[in-house]
Amino acid sequence: MGVNGVQMRRWVAATLLIAVLALLVGCGAVDDPQNTFAAEGDVARKQRDLLIIWVLGPAAVIFVVMQALLIYAVIRFRRKKGRELPRQVHGNNRLEIAWTIAPAILLLIITVPTVIGVIDLGRDAADDALRVRVVGQQFSWTFQYPDLTDAEGNPLTVIGLPGEVGKPDTGRPAELHIPVDREIGVTLESVDVIHSFWVPKLAGKLDVIPGRTNSMWFNATKVGSYSGQCAEFCGFQHADMRLIVVAESEEDFEAWVADQLEGGGAARSRPGEPALASHGE
Repeated sequence: MGVNGVQMRRWVAATLLIAVLALLVGCGAVDDPQNTFAAEGDVARKQRDLLIIWVLGPAAVIFVVMQALLIYAVIRFRRKKGRELPRQVHGNNRLEIAWTIAPAILLLIITVPTVIGVIDLGRDAADDALRVRVVGQQFSWTFQYPDLTDAEGNPLTVIGLPGEVGKPDTGRPAELHIPVDREIGVTLESVDVIHSFWVPKLAGKLDVIPGRTNSMWFNATKVGSYSGQCAEFCGFQHADMRLIVVAESEEDFEAWVADQLEGGGAARSRPGEPALASHGE
């Protein structure tokens, strides 16, 4: 075997080793609290199945097949002393028709359910959805429930506390309590810079832009706590801009609401305090 052949085999072996290591590293994220593939909501599940697996799955298969053919061709037909060029084939009409029609059919199969899914994900929340106003501010979240008010007409408001500069994990992430198996209609606003609202197990990310109100809907199909964060770099303490979605039974949610409105919880803003003041005010 020539020097070129040895180098080629080493290159292929190194490539396969890197690919295997990358696969093993990715498998270690199965239990991650922000694992997109461990969907626990209808929106996250549709995004995973339709927009990730349904689209990237065929692409990944095609990529692997084409790379395998390429590696085979590079090794099988590599230049050797005394070897003639392989027989050249041009103008194979059947082959050209096949690789024109096949991708068109594949695109049609992918497009129809994907478009249907995108339209469903982009619709307005259901009429009986729980409405929540989400406000991003450096470097915390504020959640306001417009339909849940106290005796004075003040809406229930949950305010997260940003951490101290240079001291990670010193803040208090805001907790968004929601009833399980019920749609949540969310409006997103920002009082300073661009943020991004993201709870991977429940829904994909959506930007929170100053001067503009974006909206989305999601739900949780399983009781539990779901970690989220700002997914748009918004300043030095961006990494501390976290949030927690607490999905609980309807009874537990109503008990939590009653406790907050009666002043029994520290999450509710104090009377007279601006509910949605920006950080630093």
